[in-house]
Amino acid sequence: MKVTTRNLTNAGLLVAMSIVLTRFASFMVAAGTIRLSFGTIPIYVAGILFGPSVGGLVGGVADLVGYLFNSFGAAFIPQLFLASVLRGVIPPLVIRLFGEHTGLWQLKILVAILIAEIFCGAILTTWGLAWIQGLPFLTVLVPRLVAMVVQIPLYTLATYVLTVALRSLRLQHHEGS
Repeated sequence: MKVTTRNLTNAGLLVAMSIVLTRFASFMVAAGTIRLSFGTIPIYVAGILFGPSVGGLVGGVADLVGYLFNSFGAAFIPQLFLASVLRGVIPPLVIRLFGEHTGLWQLKILVAILIAEIFCGAILTTWGLAWIQGLPFLTVLVPRLVAMVVQIPLYTLATYVLTVALRSLRLQHHEGS
């Protein structure tokens, strides 16, 4: 993806959206093992619209800057940082694997988010939370898997709607230029 002022501005807006949704419009449940928020959606959108490099950058910057604003009382957890970066990298790569310009966008986004959440949410984030809290991995994993059953369809729906809306705006802008 070509680095333009417009793309940097859009990436910055997606970082800001992710920070607000993750740090200020969310809440923790299950003894701090589950954060209910929509903060990963802007990261998914960034990756799908602008590619894995920008998606990873949006995820990393959102996690680092968000941590500075509100750490939720925890230390910096490298596994959570890596999970944020990979949430921006994995979906566009999965979609490219299936072919970007063919139909079935909903299914592609669902599979991309499912793979990202299994690796980033179920494995990396759970590992980081278990490590920082001194709990067994499976103790932290079980409630997180239950939450993921609800979160993944919601993330997919919201990501699909935003991606389709923002793609059409980008296409209109390019046609008008």
